[in-house]
Amino acid sequence: MRRTTLTLAVVLLCGCGAATGTGGSNAQVTSSPAVLACTPSGAASPSWTSTYPTTAPAIASAVADGDTLTFTFIAGTPQFEVVPVDSAQFAADPSGRPVSLAGTSGVGIVFRGFRGDMSNYSGAARLKSTGPLLLEAAATGDFEGVVNFGAGVSAPACANVSAGPSTLTFHFIEPVQGS
Repeated sequence: MRRTTLTLAVVLLCGCGAATGTGGSNAQVTSSPAVLACTPSGAASPSWTSTYPTTAPAIASAVADGDTLTFTFIAGTPQFEVVPVDSAQFAADPSGRPVSLAGTSGVGIVFRGFRGDMSNYSGAARLKSTGPLLLEAAATGDFEGVVNFGAGVSAPACANVSAGPSTLTFHFIEPVQGS
């Protein structure tokens, strides 16, 4: 009986050896990319102030690159709102003058909390991009402390927004269906 138990133990241990690669699964573990969600709005950062003591524009720069639009501010980041629209046609604030951008759809970006007694952006009025989703962006308004930008996109889109100490980066994406 002792010999049978010992033999069974040896047989079981031999069956637990390392895989040889034949007949086994070759499945590779891959991580799926993170799905970006649309960001509808964001609060001002604690370091943002609309009463900064300078005559320099609060928006230091705006840069379009690929499907991203990055704004750099002189200190902190303002409150913002992202508004998808059905066309790449916008109205300039406060005149109402039409602003036509490249693309078939659009995304409006509204910044709030600026000084209303001065120009808050003095960069390029239009920014071309290489897409494939973001084609063009333009400053469409700077009136009474509210600064507006429009983005012309090649398909219905929204933006996923990431914030740095004094930057807001709008990553234009196609919305996930059903959300």
